[in-house]
Amino acid sequence: MSLHIPFRYDYVGSFLRPTALKEAREAFKAGTLTAEELRAVENKEIEALIAKQKAAGYHVITDGEFRRAYWHLDFMWGFQGIEENELDHGYFFVGEETAKGSIKLVGKISGENHPFIEHFKFVN
Repeated sequence: MSLHIPFRYDYVGSFLRPTALKEAREAFKAGTLTAEELRAVENKEIEALIAKQKAAGYHVITDGEFRRAYWHLDFMWGFQGIEENELDHGYFFVGEETAKGSIKLVGKISGENHPFIEHFKFVN
């Protein structure tokens, strides 16, 4: 018997951030939480998300981008030779203004010691 499925789904790996993670990011930004404490919250929330993905039968597992604010900028900021930069305004697209984050080239670009390598190892 052939099963006909009239649709297909994909997920891109970015999941809604849980309240505990949002609060931890705000506390870190305010200086009331250390980087180590933030990482502990991230780890706990990522482990819970991975368990949910496995229980749902996902064949590909993601950290939900729980360590990142922007999927592309956090990646770019991890390179050597690139510096985090904030613009006076965001980019405008279809009547919406994006966040003001951007990049600035400050030297030779290198992927050496990119933080996403450790993020991958944690999920793996």
